[in-house]
Amino acid sequence: MRITNIESFLVRLPYTPALTRTTDKEGRFNAARALHPTLDALLVKVETDTGLTGWGEAFGHACNPASMALLSGLLAPFFTGEECNDPAALMQRAHYAFHSYGRGGVMMYALSALDIALWDLRAKAENLPLWRLLGGTRAQVELYPSLSSFDGDVAKLMACINPLINKGYRHIKLHERDPLAIAEVARALPDNVTLMVDTNCAWDVPQAEQILPQLQAAGVAFVEEPTFPPENLSQLRYLRQTTGARIAAGENFNNSEEFALSMALDAVDVLQPSVAKIGGISAVLEIIKHAREHENVSLLPHCFYYGPGLLASAHLLSVMPESVPLEVPWLTFEQTLHPFMRFQPVMDLPHTPGLGFNPDFDVLERHLIARG
Repeated sequence: MRITNIESFLVRLPYTPALTRTTDKEGRFNAARALHPTLDALLVKVETDTGLTGWGEAFGHACNPASMALLSGLLAPFFTGEECNDPAALMQRAHYAFHSYGRGGVMMYALSALDIALWDLRAKAENLPLWRLLGGTRAQVELYPSLSSFDGDVAKLMACINPLINKGYRHIKLHERDPLAIAEVARALPDNVTLMVDTNCAWDVPQAEQILPQLQAAGVAFVEEPTFPPENLSQLRYLRQTTGARIAAGENFNNSEEFALSMALDAVDVLQPSVAKIGGISAVLEIIKHAREHENVSLLPHCFYYGPGLLASAHLLSVMPESVPLEVPWLTFEQTLHPFMRFQPVMDLPHTPGLGFNPDFDVLERHLIARG
């Protein structure tokens, strides 16, 4: 099976915002505090001489055009004509060929999309759902809503959260920075609901030393990226050791090697590989392998995606050492790109070969921003 063509699609789906926000300049760049109610996805389609097609997705938001340029200008010429029956082997060659461009950032985002597409192709060639090809044992995954920021408005947060609990969701993630608001929400939730918090690197170390124990006492399961920079492992390990609070990180790590280093240093409690950022499915499989040797760390993938990255994350949960829920972007999209965007508390993993990603091409074309 050889690659014959690679195409990319930048899609921009509008959604109805839960909160009309007026933030500072950061809102132009931070998706959790976005001013504009749209979410972009960079999709990649890989075609082969067998007629099979694979789909992938790259992280990117505002930097998607840079990833598209790399895909069309450098990566497509490299991959076209190559055999792709062994995704990990082909990707290893690609990582070596392009390592001088950096082992993270937009090059890694673009490579991640291709890796996901290659695994989609491999599973289709084997006529297996991806989770079965990977040796997964769970045919269902629980979902958890990942809320956008409500700027610490507790009343509006609870008005959003309570219906989710009534629908059967048992895990909720906030993107909030006000510790008093977070603690109030945590104390208001039933005991059987797990609350997670992503601060997007809101505090300095002295602030985090004071706040983290308070949030733990209020019932917050973990705090994600409490300080800046998010990859400062010694800082995260210090906070973990001095506060006793559970710390999560990994969404902004660059590659699987940084996850291995974090495990070796015992830096965090919860590691969050993001399949469309750190090298795709091959990279996450490496992280899972390392995690099996470190019982003191949990894996809970980051997934603020709605395309093939969402489905890749779901399939990977089937092979995780522990049963953990899947993060989904809790946004009221005006249209859905594929059926798996119609979220329910539990997702049945696809039984069709590959990822199971079958986009609605009318929706794709209607919301297409660029094509490469």
